[in-house]
Order: sequence, then structure tokens, then C-alpha cells
Amino acid sequence: MRKRAAVAVAGLVAVAGVVTAAVYGGYGDDDGGGTGSVESRTVGGGERHVIPSPEAGQRELLLSDLAALDPTVTADEDAAVEHARWLCVDIRQGRPEDEVRDAAAQRFRVTWEQSAQVLDAIRGTFC
Repeated sequence: MRKRAAVAVAGLVAVAGVVTAAVYGGYGDDDGGGTGSVESRTVGGGERHVIPSPEAGQRELLLSDLAALDPTVTADEDAAVEHARWLCVDIRQGRPEDEVRDAAAQRFRVTWEQSAQVLDAIRGTFC
């Protein structure tokens, strides 16, 4: 029975890896640029469904703005940028401001008041 459980877990891990690679396939530039940036991807149809990605300068400005708010927010820079990208999708889809602020507070683990500043940083840089 243990062997079956181990095989099942290994299968789930493999599937998770394939899904992750499909979703985040932009990591690890093949062009030798070494920036590790993720290109914008389209989800569904129309401009509202494009998952934006900041350019290098925009990324640095975003991280700087977020670090000024709270340095712990940018402890993992890649995660901070990824959270910002998904919040930008929420903004572009026209979600209610309160809903987007709730999402910002949860993703960045900041207060409700700080969530408005997080969204200002996102809007002011690449979204």
C-alpha cells in the first residue's frame, strides 16, 4: 500500500511540475539575457485578460516603491512582482476596488491602508 501512495504522490508532483512549467514557461530566458523575466501572457481573450509583465526599469521602480512601503514586502522580489502582475489583471478586469484592495492586502500581507499604496505602486509602474 505504501508503494501505491508513493507512486500517486510522485504522479501528482510530476503533474504539478508540468502545469507550473506551462504557466511560468517564460522563466529562464533561452536568449542568454539572464534576466529571468516573464513575458506577458494572454489568458482568455482581449486586452483585459493579458497578464502584464513589467520591463526591467518598471520592475526596479515597482520593487523600490514597495520596499519604501515595507521592506519585508520585497524580501522575495520575484514573488512580489508575480503578486503585482496578478493584481494588475484584477485591475484590468474591472474588479471592484475593495475586492482588489483585499487581494493586495492578502498577497502582500499588508494592512488595508497599505493595500491602497501597493495598488498605487502597481498602477504607477506597469499596469
